[in-house]
Amino acid sequence: MFCIKAYGHIFRLHYNHYKNSRIMKYFKLKKYLPRSFFGRTLLIIILPIIVLEAIVGFAFIQRYFEQVTNQLAKSTVLQMNYVLDRYENTNSDAKEFFLKEMEKKFDIKLTIVPEKSNIDFFQKHPYDFSGITLIKILKNDVPSIEHIDLKSNGVVTIFTSLPNKSYFKFEIERERFTASNPHQLLVLMVLLTIILGFLLLMVLRNQIKPIKTLASVAEAFGKGQSVSYKPTGSIEIRKAGSAFLEMRKRLERQIEQRTQMLSGVSHDLRTPLTRLKLALALKEDDIETKEMLKDILVMQNILDEFLEFSKNQKTEKVKEISLIDLYEFLKNNNKNLKETLIWQLSSKNHERKVHLRPNNLLRALSNLIENAVFYGSQIKISVIEKKTRLLIHIEDDGPGIPPEKVKDAVKPFVRLDNSRNLNKPHGVGLGLSIASDLIKIHGGNLNLKKSQDLGGLKASLTLPL
Repeated sequence: MFCIKAYGHIFRLHYNHYKNSRIMKYFKLKKYLPRSFFGRTLLIIILPIIVLEAIVGFAFIQRYFEQVTNQLAKSTVLQMNYVLDRYENTNSDAKEFFLKEMEKKFDIKLTIVPEKSNIDFFQKHPYDFSGITLIKILKNDVPSIEHIDLKSNGVVTIFTSLPNKSYFKFEIERERFTASNPHQLLVLMVLLTIILGFLLLMVLRNQIKPIKTLASVAEAFGKGQSVSYKPTGSIEIRKAGSAFLEMRKRLERQIEQRTQMLSGVSHDLRTPLTRLKLALALKEDDIETKEMLKDILVMQNILDEFLEFSKNQKTEKVKEISLIDLYEFLKNNNKNLKETLIWQLSSKNHERKVHLRPNNLLRALSNLIENAVFYGSQIKISVIEKKTRLLIHIEDDGPGIPPEKVKDAVKPFVRLDNSRNLNKPHGVGLGLSIASDLIKIHGGNLNLKKSQDLGGLKASLTLPL
């Protein structure tokens, strides 16, 4: 029974996640959402507050102003109806005097006009919400009303028809119908929302800062830099930071053990190899001795590759260097292949600074160039600056690598078939692996594919800027 409930709960979670993803995809909301954790958290907190304040504020304001407008308008409508009734019952000789008397008594401007100025029943601004209630009251309570104008600044103009086909024009101040300061509550709500948002912004920044610090330390470790870090923030973030530190210690210990093992084995094997080499040198120079010396040279080459692979590649410090200086540094260190290599630089800003380990990058590039020179006769090297990354392409016209073997080519101790062995002759399959490791500690990648220009292999180095 417990298992059935557990599976049912898991099914509901998956179904809700699937349904929410379908809704997001249907309305195409995902591309409009903030991409950072800080932005999304701020949106989750601020958006409900704004929506709630808008709904409550609109409902409250609508009801409040409807009641205030209703009370004020009813009082003014009584005065208007009083004026209309008295005017119709006043003698024609005394009507002008009557209008002046009513103007002073009720503070209303009264005019008799032969025709109304507009054929529409009412005129108002779209944002004038209290005007809706006012128009409804005037239409129901004022007899013979013909036109209402709410667009005049601070004045409401009302036309009513008279029996002699003329019109009674009322000009009344707007504040006698509606509240005089309807914007104060809105300003207060907006001000409180801004203050609350500012406080939330400061709190969220302090909460997000430990996450950003942990991310930057993890990114630096991926590039081969061991940055000092102390977990801070909430309990969950502290646990994640402590777990990262433990993981980093274990990885560093494993790397150190691997390095010591490979280095120790290589050094220990050098001594007997040297003795064998000396012993063979003292023997007669015959065919068998030459073959044995060749085998010893092969073994020595293998040990050299083991030592290079076991070197701690993090020892070189990161340096700041301009693109043009980096280009010249790489080019000058391959002068012995000047006639074979074709160099190209594509950069908008030659003085743009990059942070990397020049010697490690040179070693990786040298491995790739040596492989290209061994299997090809024409090699092109392109250095291309992009907005956020630096691309270095090494292309040759050799036999290339079959697509199904590209992933295996960068694995350590993997040797391809004789059609294209990308490592040094008699090697153990560490050439590309060393190059790939050196590029990864810069936070970059090594990709192998077919060259469209030369037809051979194209090794692409991608480095972040």
